[in-house]
Amino acid sequence: MGGPHSLSLPVLPTIAPSATVSPTAHEDGTLASLLRDRRDGRGEAVAFFQKRAGTWHATTWSEFARDVAALSRALLDHGLEKGDHVAIMGDISQEWVVAYMATVCSGGVAVGIYFTSSTEEVEYFLADSGSRFAFVAGEKELAILLRSRQAETLKKIVVFDPAVPSSKNIVSLPRFSASSSDCASLLDERAAMARAEDNASIVYTSGTTGNPKGAILTHRSLIEGLLTVGHFCPALFREPQRVVVHLPLSHVVGLGQGIVLPLISEVTPYFGETGADFATTIRDVKPTYWMAPPRFYQRYAAELVSRINASASIGKKSYRFAMSIAQKALADRQADGPDDPFLQALFATCRDQVFLPLLAEIGLDQLRYAYTASAPMPPDVVKLWQTWGVNLKEVYGQTELVGANTGQMRDWSKPGTIGVPIADPRWKTRVAGDGEMLVTGPGLFTGYLNKPDDTLEALRDGWLHTGDIVEVRPDGQLAIIDRKKDIINTSGGKSISPAQIENELRRSPYISEAAVCGDGRKYLVALIEVDRIAMMDWVKARNETINDYSDFCSSEAVIHLIEGEVAKANQRLAPVEQIKSFRILPEELSAENGVMTATRKKRRKVLNERYAALINSLYDDSEDSLIRQALSNM
Repeated sequence: MGGPHSLSLPVLPTIAPSATVSPTAHEDGTLASLLRDRRDGRGEAVAFFQKRAGTWHATTWSEFARDVAALSRALLDHGLEKGDHVAIMGDISQEWVVAYMATVCSGGVAVGIYFTSSTEEVEYFLADSGSRFAFVAGEKELAILLRSRQAETLKKIVVFDPAVPSSKNIVSLPRFSASSSDCASLLDERAAMARAEDNASIVYTSGTTGNPKGAILTHRSLIEGLLTVGHFCPALFREPQRVVVHLPLSHVVGLGQGIVLPLISEVTPYFGETGADFATTIRDVKPTYWMAPPRFYQRYAAELVSRINASASIGKKSYRFAMSIAQKALADRQADGPDDPFLQALFATCRDQVFLPLLAEIGLDQLRYAYTASAPMPPDVVKLWQTWGVNLKEVYGQTELVGANTGQMRDWSKPGTIGVPIADPRWKTRVAGDGEMLVTGPGLFTGYLNKPDDTLEALRDGWLHTGDIVEVRPDGQLAIIDRKKDIINTSGGKSISPAQIENELRRSPYISEAAVCGDGRKYLVALIEVDRIAMMDWVKARNETINDYSDFCSSEAVIHLIEGEVAKANQRLAPVEQIKSFRILPEELSAENGVMTATRKKRRKVLNERYAALINSLYDDSEDSLIRQALSNM
């Protein structure tokens, strides 16, 4: 297929802006100039909060700029040159943020590495990026890095933890920063030198179809990409907001929420003791804004429902009564025409007396702007949050475009779409003849590091080929059907989207994840990950004995329950899409066992390899055996 100019479909219609957002306010800005402007314009305001030893500590923009300048000078004094790559590996922390900003302000390019990465992965990232410096959080990350053969190619390894002793080319962050020469005017100098088209970050994609690819993001990519948020959530640019940074800063969402967005909006990020401690952090902070993958909302919903089920009888009655009103009120808000004022007043009372206290238990009672992206969201999960009074919306984004080119603009949007294209004439969205969504705009990445063929495949004539197949609904809303390369072609010649079927399976409260398989096979099968919390509640009520997650796959009662849930999903599917057989997985799908990315996207190739025996056991191979036998007897 040729470039976008050859498409027969027109540019998708956009909507009128919901608020005044100046998309050109930072057109030639850089991260260095933005930090300088924050220092000069609101130096005593809080840049971010960090929790340490149970206490929250604030850092002002002046303090932040001072720390960045000192570390930038140290990097330059030790030989960092413009365009040099600097690896950063560690959990979410203010040190990570300072290291990142110091790198880009000194003309370097930050390369984020997930702190859960193995030695082999770290070696790949360092070799692929050609990093000359590296920052690591502590002894654990340092040990992983030092086992890599690439470690000896690094000029300096800087450790955030001051307790780690210095040796050879290893030095602690405080000692390294203290070694810098005069840095009083450095930020001003670097801000004047930097250009919007300079590279700022290498963000590695999830690698669902092979080795991770390093997306090259310029200062303009990052700033313009995050400015798109203002089109679907203008409040972030008008009034103070709190956000808990829960995704790694090496991920584009974590990078955006924790570093870039605070430089251009009214968002203040909070960094917990550890990323794994985000549940406690959320209870502490009570965020007003949150962007999270579907699984986070699903887990929290399951936790709340579990608490409701365990509550006293009178509490359950109040909740059920409130839910009956809330469901009617939600339907009323989603219908065309004016709202019923009496019904909405009843709902407001239910929300204040029942749902807000419930949400307060997990720290989400002040959440006003809730969004989800990264993967399809089960419709029932969206509906439940909306029934509780959380205006949860879906948007679309990926590393290669940094921000979002589409989003649900209407309050209380029905689930199942990614909304409409943002109202910025510089951003355009099209649908190719095969259904693939194409995007062009000022925030696109400039290519994949060391992968010219992949770059040419993704970027053609200035348009990003997202790899996502979409359909345009009658009301103009876009809905994702699947990843372009994830289409299953059965032996019967049918092309089927596994994601759509998995979404139907995940509508069950007992199924947290599903992997549909069947490429080149006669029919479809599914590997099921059950929801640990919901299933434990279910088995306890029936006096079943479950000691560990792996026990679920051998429990006859659990298998029978899931069989019924799969049957319900099959009723909503076309015959060729129905699941003919399934197995409950003996382990949860995770990034640790390699089958999921950090944002809960499936690595289908790895998944199919890891569970090959389990998948094969779901198929009747009698015909194949007969053919093999016939061939062997010839």
